[in-house]
Amino acid sequence: MKKFQNQISNQSFKSQSLNYLLFKYSFVIWILSFVILSSTANVMGETSRKSVDQRIIPYASDFTLKDLKGNSVTLSSFKGKKVLLTFGATWCPYCVQEVADLKAFFDKHQDKDIKLISVDIRETADKVAAFIKKHDIKYTVVLDSDGEIARKYEVYGIPAVFLIDESGIVKYSGSGKPEGGFEGLLK
Repeated sequence: MKKFQNQISNQSFKSQSLNYLLFKYSFVIWILSFVILSSTANVMGETSRKSVDQRIIPYASDFTLKDLKGNSVTLSSFKGKKVLLTFGATWCPYCVQEVADLKAFFDKHQDKDIKLISVDIRETADKVAAFIKKHDIKYTVVLDSDGEIARKYEVYGIPAVFLIDESGIVKYSGSGKPEGGFEGLLK
């Protein structure tokens, strides 16, 4: 009987040892998998971040939106002229910071060689009108009240900036003010 109990005890010990080893190796494999996947995700994150910040949309999607006076503004009506198209909102601190640069850009060009259109996303006309008055904005601001145009342009973060050339091709797209400023886009 004692011999039988020792055999059971040895088998139990072997079973526990085997379970411990399986657990240990499973844990090591899990850690290695996590490290490998994390580094892959980091590389993928770098790639996707670049594609979001500098995505290429070959032709600008046409749209018609209303300005605050109720006038229709159609992008294709500016064909033959460059268009600086920005997307933002009054609640966005980065968009608010960008206003001074956009105003300076507009003051310099006055819509002569390039048209500046700012698209406000999903806000009321009253809220946008108060913002325009407070910041003394003279350039064209249109309302994308349902966010449909922002979706067409794949705007996932604001402010978003697009430079459209005279034939309607998007030459630049990115988040926030470009490295060389808005003037740098024209070079």
